[in-house]
Amino acid sequence: MEKNLILYPAFMMVSLTLFLYLKNYLDNLKATKKREISFSHFKAYSESVPEYIEVSRQTLKNQFELPILFYFLVSIVFALDNVSWLDVMLSWMFVLSRFVHCYIRLTTNYVPYRAIAFEVGVFTAAAWMIKILFNIV
Repeated sequence: MEKNLILYPAFMMVSLTLFLYLKNYLDNLKATKKREISFSHFKAYSESVPEYIEVSRQTLKNQFELPILFYFLVSIVFALDNVSWLDVMLSWMFVLSRFVHCYIRLTTNYVPYRAIAFEVGVFTAAAWMIKILFNIV
């Protein structure tokens, strides 16, 4: 199998993160123009802000938590030149779970559905890690 196929889901994760940076920037710009937040807010992020600003910011911050494990696992299978179809499928499943998680958070923010999307991502990453460990050992 072509090992480069594992890079496509990684690029989708990077794209999601860049999209969230743009959304966060535009939300902050909107709130600043509407005087819902002041420029001093950005010094320490200690002011109270409208909910949509906090949701946007937390959604972006989430991309530097669980997805770090995803990038690590992609790096391992790529570096070991040990990419299988199962690796590619698990990586796409993880990416899909992150897109669904972000979509839920930025729209309805219904926590039970968001939790399911998060759990799918966690269990997918855990299963993938166990698979990789078995391949290494």
